Amino acid sequence: MAHSSVLPFISVIIPSYNHEAYLPQRIESVLNQTWQDFELILLDDCSTDDSRSIIEQYRNHPKVSHIIYNEQNSGSAFKQWQRGTGLAGGQYIWIAESDDYCDYSFLEKMVEVFAQAPDNTGLAYCKSMPVDHHSQVYDQSDWWMKRIDPLRWESDFVNNGKNEVAHYLAVQCTIPNASAVLFSARCFKEVAWEDLDFKVCGDWCIYVCMLQRYDIAYTALPMNYHRSHQANARSVYAQGSVPEQYRVLHFISKHFNIHKSRAFSKALDERLSLLISLVKNGGIAKKEFFHHLFMMRSFDPGYGYRLLRVLYAKVFHINLHFK
Repeated sequence: MAHSSVLPFISVIIPSYNHEAYLPQRIESVLNQTWQDFELILLDDCSTDDSRSIIEQYRNHPKVSHIIYNEQNSGSAFKQWQRGTGLAGGQYIWIAESDDYCDYSFLEKMVEVFAQAPDNTGLAYCKSMPVDHHSQVYDQSDWWMKRIDPLRWESDFVNNGKNEVAHYLAVQCTIPNASAVLFSARCFKEVAWEDLDFKVCGDWCIYVCMLQRYDIAYTALPMNYHRSHQANARSVYAQGSVPEQYRVLHFISKHFNIHKSRAFSKALDERLSLLISLVKNGGIAKKEFFHHLFMMRSFDPGYGYRLLRVLYAKVFHINLHFK
């Protein structure tokens, strides 16, 4: 494994767990970037498949600065984020999730986005396309953001971080995939890792923490491809993500002046409907359900009326998913 005393411009972190089918494509899409001023940090979270033998093929690659295998699974991808960012020596950090891949020009274009953005920009992201097991694009990821604004993600933009959270990230996580993001390394100083015990919504919480201080940029160029399959963390822990969403919203309500838009209200309806279904199906205990209802008061003063309205909708089978 090669080591250099020169600080790399970008640190690329690949946190991996049981993604042997996708690792070669992921690693090669990093190593073949047109922007070559980077180090690669490979982290394996005690995979039970053949990931280790794939990673070992890159041990002596000159771009690889660290290979670390956990002897025990950490239980959260975000603990791997913490470990990787602690090892990173670059001015910028890219967390390239192990089941995703990207265009070879990703880093070059994202560095250009930073170069053209204000100095206080802390993170920049690109349009991300969902792909299946065979790397076939099957949808447009921005339908998720278009529920909030049908035009905003059609073109590039830069926004004040607090404004971005108040109007958009308070509704939902509008960054659909972490692999599409390039971070300024200084942003990670804003993250309270000890409080980040999430399995799904940790990325959303991290973005929000960073945007308390830094601004955000976006490019509509589709350069990232994120995988949707039954083995990724979002699929495995999808049922438990709703309580985590309430925790993120509670944090946002304490640190930001949330814009109470129609989209924000519709998202609260949808989220509460899912929470009721979760307790009805035994996904969470009633005590936890009432804990989250109590938590709602911090970001939804009319939560009592909302609860009655959502219960009515569920009794009469009214669809509360907003589009």
